[in-house]
Amino acid sequence: MRVLGVIPARYHSQRLPGKVLLPLRGKPIVQHVYEQAQPVFGSDLLVATDDMRVVEAVEAFGGRAVMTRSTHLSGTERVGEVAEKFIYDAYVNIQADEPFIDQEQLRAILRLLQKYPLVSLMSRLHKLEELLSPSVVKVVVNKEGKALYFSRSLVPHPRDFPLTSSEILTRYKYFRHIGIYGYHRSVLMEIVMLSPAPLEEVEQLEQLRWLYHGYSIYLQETPYRGPGIDTQEEYEMAQRLAERLL
Repeated sequence: MRVLGVIPARYHSQRLPGKVLLPLRGKPIVQHVYEQAQPVFGSDLLVATDDMRVVEAVEAFGGRAVMTRSTHLSGTERVGEVAEKFIYDAYVNIQADEPFIDQEQLRAILRLLQKYPLVSLMSRLHKLEELLSPSVVKVVVNKEGKALYFSRSLVPHPRDFPLTSSEILTRYKYFRHIGIYGYHRSVLMEIVMLSPAPLEEVEQLEQLRWLYHGYSIYLQETPYRGPGIDTQEEYEMAQRLAERLL
């Protein structure tokens, strides 16, 4: 199976514009992501962006980048445009704002793609504040690892325990969704054509559109979750973390 790794890198992000080019230890964030992914994908890797500044930065460090439309509302839509131009059996959507991404996560996605056409990852939640935070997307799966629902709310709801008790974390396994996706080409070209779904619009989660229209998403648990960078505060935290990890 030929798989293309795609790093959608939108320059005009809402909360932290230009974040993919912000420096960490002398390199732009997108370069750290690229260098982490390259040992897994080799030459089958590119950055898809909406701004020539990103193209120039990627090409400056020897990476591969392509321009895509500025109208895309999600990384999946941007990967879909890439798939129109670059024909592969499958594609992996790699977040451009996660410089600490673990290569084993990407290999896990590749293994899942050997079995399922639409895949992602999840990690166990261990902190009560993360469990209750709407910025942390929770996922519920069935016994086969197929997603039942994604939500910013606490799901499932612990009926017999107060939400202030960390005991709920030991009584039930709660999982955070990690936004790395793998798609077979045929499925990718279908889901980018789907109409928006009410659940998606309420939760602001694109993967709910796919569930609403009857697609199955299979997830694998991973012990590692690298922090993403969406805000100035998270960028400053990443700068401190980079001193140890990058």
